[in-house]
Amino acid sequence: MKKLFFVILLISISKLSFGQNYYYFADGNPPDLKITYTTTKALMNSSETIYLSRDSCYYETIFQDVTNRFNFFITGKNMDEMYEVLLKYQVDKIKTKTLTREAPERMGDNLLLQWGEYSSININNSGNFILEDKWLNDWKKIVKNIRKFVKVSIDDRSRNFIVRFNESMYGKKAALYLNNEFLYDNIIPDKSTEGFIVNLAAVPGTYYLKVVLDDTGASGEFKVDIAEGTELGLSLNGNTIQVNNK
Repeated sequence: MKKLFFVILLISISKLSFGQNYYYFADGNPPDLKITYTTTKALMNSSETIYLSRDSCYYETIFQDVTNRFNFFITGKNMDEMYEVLLKYQVDKIKTKTLTREAPERMGDNLLLQWGEYSSININNSGNFILEDKWLNDWKKIVKNIRKFVKVSIDDRSRNFIVRFNESMYGKKAALYLNNEFLYDNIIPDKSTEGFIVNLAAVPGTYYLKVVLDDTGASGEFKVDIAEGTELGLSLNGNTIQVNNK
């Protein structure tokens, strides 16, 4: 009798400790689910974070000393669909393994799911941890679905800006990168003394613009502020690229 009473007491304490918010992810769609996906890259100390929830979302990028962030919203239906994606690709079963040779500085990506008061799923695919091979395709599908919300928001927020190539750059093949992401490349045609204009688009913010001239080997990187209607003037002085941010 005492043993039965003790068992009942333990069950009661367990229920009080964890409450109704503590349950397995597959038991149902948590109304307060929070999704945080992060990536880190060794090049130029860069990273990005995607945060999704029913209340608010944000996308943040860090490149060198520049941080850009914007908030956006998705619908409750979107979060319901995202939960179904996470279930379909068995996020609660994805496993990682420890590298045989430690690499604590290895860059990669990580996913954190949080709900309730104490519940979470944390998948680390960086540092000393790497996904088991059998889960790679599921991981890619999950990441693709998380990223699609950011792509829509970036498309909505992108604004046109102008790059004007000075006549000193005519006939040269130029490549442009924003925060090391490819933006444009082409041979600059001889148009007029007013320069050759290219219309591009980006989410307003501060960036590092990298310019590379393939035929001369000249390159330069410049911190620039981009907003709607911004004009960036590029010119070549000897083997030095110069930029004018208007």
